[in-house]
Amino acid sequence: MGLTIAILLPRSDVFPTLAMDFLNGLKLSLKNFSNSVAPKYLVEGIGNASDKSVLKTAEKMILQENVDLVISFCSIYFLEEFVSIFNNYKTPLIHVDLGGSALKKSQKSPFVIHHTLNLTHSAYAAGMHAACSFGKKAYMASSVYDGGYQISESMVRGYEKEGGKVEKYYVSPMDYKLESFDDLIIDIEREQPEVVFTVFSYKEAVKIFKKFANSSLNGKVNFVAIPLMTDESINTEDYQLQKVHSMASWAFDDENPEMQDFINSYKATYEDEPNIIGLLGFEVGLTIELCVTSEGKVAKNLMETVKDQLIDTPRGVLKYNSYNESQVDVFKFRKFQFNETKYHNRVTDTMNAGFSESLNEDFEDSIYSGWQNPYICT
Repeated sequence: MGLTIAILLPRSDVFPTLAMDFLNGLKLSLKNFSNSVAPKYLVEGIGNASDKSVLKTAEKMILQENVDLVISFCSIYFLEEFVSIFNNYKTPLIHVDLGGSALKKSQKSPFVIHHTLNLTHSAYAAGMHAACSFGKKAYMASSVYDGGYQISESMVRGYEKEGGKVEKYYVSPMDYKLESFDDLIIDIEREQPEVVFTVFSYKEAVKIFKKFANSSLNGKVNFVAIPLMTDESINTEDYQLQKVHSMASWAFDDENPEMQDFINSYKATYEDEPNIIGLLGFEVGLTIELCVTSEGKVAKNLMETVKDQLIDTPRGVLKYNSYNESQVDVFKFRKFQFNETKYHNRVTDTMNAGFSESLNEDFEDSIYSGWQNPYICT
C-alpha cells in the first residue's frame, strides 16, 4: 500500500505557478520509488498561508484523510501552534519555508522538520563578506514589505561582526508604484557608502534595479542584494547594471553534478527551467526518501530519522541541525550578470555555513515583526 502525503501550498504573485513548481520538483525526486510506496498526493490550497485556516486544514488531513505525512508552508506567527498539532497527534510534518525568519526552540518537535532556503542565515554571511571585501561603510535600502522579516537585521549583524557600520537606512513607501526613488539615489550619492545593501523583491526589485542602472551609482558602488532580488525568473531584460552581488544557499549556475543533474532532469521532464520553489520540492523529496521505512511508511520521529544524516542535494551537502532545520555546508557568493540572453548568478566565492546553528540561538530572543504571510509568498 502506498504512502498518502498531504501537501498544503500557498498562492503567490511572485511565483504564480508555485503549487505546480513545488509538486514538479517533489515528484521528480520521488519518481524512482517502487510501486509499493508510490505516493498518493492530496493537494490543498491554503491562500497566503497567513492565518489559522492552515491549522484547520492540517488537522482535517490528519483526522479525516489519515495521511502518512503532511508537507506545508505556514506563517511564522502560527508556526508554534502548527507544530503543536503534529506533536499532539504524533504525525510527521515537513514545514517548508524560504527561511526569512530564524526558527525558535518552541517550534521544535520530534515529529517536525523544517526545510528552508536559509535566507536569514545567508544574509548574515552576505554582511560578513561585504565588510571584508567592499568596505566598512554601508547604506541599507529596504522595501517596507521585505524589510519586516529578519533578513535585513541578520545582514546588518553580519556586517557589524566584521567591523562594518550601516550609516543610513531607507525604507520605501508601501505604494512603490508611485515612488520615483529619486530621493533614494540622491541620499546614497550624498552618503558615499562603500557598499549598498538592497532588500527588495519582485516588481519593486526590478524598478529599483532599473533606477540604479540609470544613475551615477552604476559601476561605482557595490550592491549586495538579497537573492530573491536577483532571481532569474523575475529579471528578464538586461539593465546594464554593474557590481551587483548576493549570497545564497543555492546557485543554478553551480557546476556541481547534483545541481546540473537536477536542472537537466527538470528540463527534460517538464520542458521548463526550475526555480527555487521547484528546488525546494526536489529536496523535500530527497528527505522523504530518507524517512521511508522498510515497511513502506514514513518514520514518525523525523528528528531521530534525519539526525546526523548527510544528504547530497543540488545546493550541496545538507543536514538537519538541532533546530530540525535544513542546513547547507556552504553559502555561495554570486555575481549578478547578464550573459547573452538571460541573467545568471555566477558563484565567485563560498563561505562555510557552520555558524548557522548558533545564529538561531542568537536570534532566540528577537521578536518577530512584519507581515503574517510566509516570506515572499504573496
